[in-house]
Amino acid sequence: MHKYVIFDMDGVLVDSEPIHMELERILFSELNIIVPTDLHETFVGMAPRKVWETLKQKYGLPQTIEELLKIEKDVKFSALQARQIYCIPGVDKLLADLKSDGYKLSVASSSPRNIIHLVLEKLNFRLYFDHIVSSEDVKDGKPAPDIFLEVAQRYVVPAEQFIVVEDSHNGVRGAKAAGMKCIGYKSEHSGNQDLTLADLITESFHTLNPVDFEKLHLNGSFTNS
Repeated sequence: MHKYVIFDMDGVLVDSEPIHMELERILFSELNIIVPTDLHETFVGMAPRKVWETLKQKYGLPQTIEELLKIEKDVKFSALQARQIYCIPGVDKLLADLKSDGYKLSVASSSPRNIIHLVLEKLNFRLYFDHIVSSEDVKDGKPAPDIFLEVAQRYVVPAEQFIVVEDSHNGVRGAKAAGMKCIGYKSEHSGNQDLTLADLITESFHTLNPVDFEKLHLNGSFTNS
């Protein structure tokens, strides 16, 4: 029987959350709005459309949601294209080990499709993943479960066979709402994220291996030490 793992991208595969936060602060400044840090951190892992709907309502932005999405997408794509980016420490070995152990791997990210493909190509990670799903591919992005259920539908297997790896409160909420098990990665760069709904919380991918995923899949929980 195949085993399935879904990885978030930003803050899980790539150390990009500081870049996103920096670029978003610049965008907010250009739009003449001041977004407090505690509110900004709640947007980590959230689908961009939901973010801009929240900000448009709160600050009365004159641009349409589609205009705001395009501005953000263009700015972030150009910035990521020009910058050197790095994977999260230990995740490269974890991907290789899981793939070698027979796991079927996919990505479910709130980032736009073109940014996901850009990042995976830069990291040479594309070969690991069967399916890549963006918030652009579903009706409701994280924290809704749609993006995870879309991956399960593409494999044509039940949601409960999946383990999701997430670094944000929104991502963990979506994974659990989909009926999947979840590993929460506590990253210092993802802000103050509540990961308590996760079945396991870890601070390092160096401590995880395929046996740990097997235990979580079979037993529902385990202690990471």
